[in-house]
Amino acid sequence: MKRIIILLSLVLLFTACSTFMEMSKQEKEALVRENLSYLNNFKSQGVLEISFKGLSLQKEFVLVKNRQSLRLDILDSGIFSLLPSPLATLYVKDKAILTNYNKGLFTDMVLDNIPLQEFIDFSNLPQGIIDEIVKNRRFTIAIIEFEFDELYRMSKININQESVSLIYRGSDLSRIELASKKADVNIDFDLFQPGEFEIKPFEIKNKID
Repeated sequence: MKRIIILLSLVLLFTACSTFMEMSKQEKEALVRENLSYLNNFKSQGVLEISFKGLSLQKEFVLVKNRQSLRLDILDSGIFSLLPSPLATLYVKDKAILTNYNKGLFTDMVLDNIPLQEFIDFSNLPQGIIDEIVKNRRFTIAIIEFEFDELYRMSKININQESVSLIYRGSDLSRIELASKKADVNIDFDLFQPGEFEIKPFEIKNKID
């Protein structure tokens, strides 16, 4: 009986693998577009942890993305996690703007030399890139490389010697890990809600040194 159960398990396993491998190019392409759509429009919140030179900082965050822009607000919860106030903001559209509300923490930054607008709308990727994902489970824009797992979900983003890993629990995105020479950042999602959400534009009002 034990051998029968093992044999049946193996048959079901190889049948499942064979079924996935026999997906047509059109079915794989549809799966790629569905998974990209999942990451295209959403609102999320959770806990962000930054590790730097042996120090660790944990803060709450709100992250919203749509087809035009992305905004990450890091919050300082205050005493007993009451009355959270903004600590820092990252806003990405045609350029990336990073600012903080405690000027001793880090200096404001603007990055406008990377092609952010080309990939922020995942539904607008050229057909050639979709074909590349289906064939090789990866594609590259300028210095940015995107990798996909065996289920054609975005799993890693590489920029030079830094990387961002997307970790899923079941079908839901549960964690993002950023590894760099300067700091490690872990983003754990308590809420990840796909849908159309408006993002308030952001500009740095103070002069940048």
